[in-house]
Amino acid sequence: MLPVRNVYWVLRHGRSKANEAAIIVSTMENGIKPEYGLADAGKQQAEAAGQLLLQQLQQQGVPLSAVRVYTSPFSRTVETASIAAAAAGLDPATVQITPLLRERCFGLKLELTCHDNYCPAWDGDAADPGSKPCGCEDGESVQEVSARVQQLFQELEQQHEGQHVLLVSHGDTLSILQATFHGTDLAQHRQYGLGTAELKQLNGAGGSRQAAEEVQAEAGAVA
Repeated sequence: MLPVRNVYWVLRHGRSKANEAAIIVSTMENGIKPEYGLADAGKQQAEAAGQLLLQQLQQQGVPLSAVRVYTSPFSRTVETASIAAAAAGLDPATVQITPLLRERCFGLKLELTCHDNYCPAWDGDAADPGSKPCGCEDGESVQEVSARVQQLFQELEQQHEGQHVLLVSHGDTLSILQATFHGTDLAQHRQYGLGTAELKQLNGAGGSRQAAEEVQAEAGAVA
């Protein structure tokens, strides 16, 4: 990535009802349904993530007026973003929804099937990030997800300067987003995998990655 004008944070959604059912919910049609929102444990995780975000912002001397929150349209991410924003002292009504942060679509063949099917899809990613997940032509390749998150960064860089931008999304979308941001081989995106409701700062003011690493280390200690 080129030098950026903002500081970016990522937050994966809290534990969802789909996580508890051990199924893949990756299409927009299913993802926005309330029945695939957060589990009770996920709501608690989202609140804790918001409190951690506030703590980190305060330590860095960042006013809440300099924070922007964007989320995937899926119910589990919208709920996570709203709960985390409120816990951080932000107005949940200011959270903005963008389809560019939606879950990676794994295709109808894998939709609502056991989440064990992620593994062969990830094996395919490592072999060829341009390949469709498990050969599902209606699914998204890693390269396709990377293209849309690049579009998101371009839009955010045009709209904001000197802001702290929190991106609330999904496991694969955020691992691919981080690989894209850091210029890492997309075939290795899984090295950036996040746990549910895991918060991570991608860069510091002025693009400093050292600051980001320090925040991540502290966040891990809190977790």
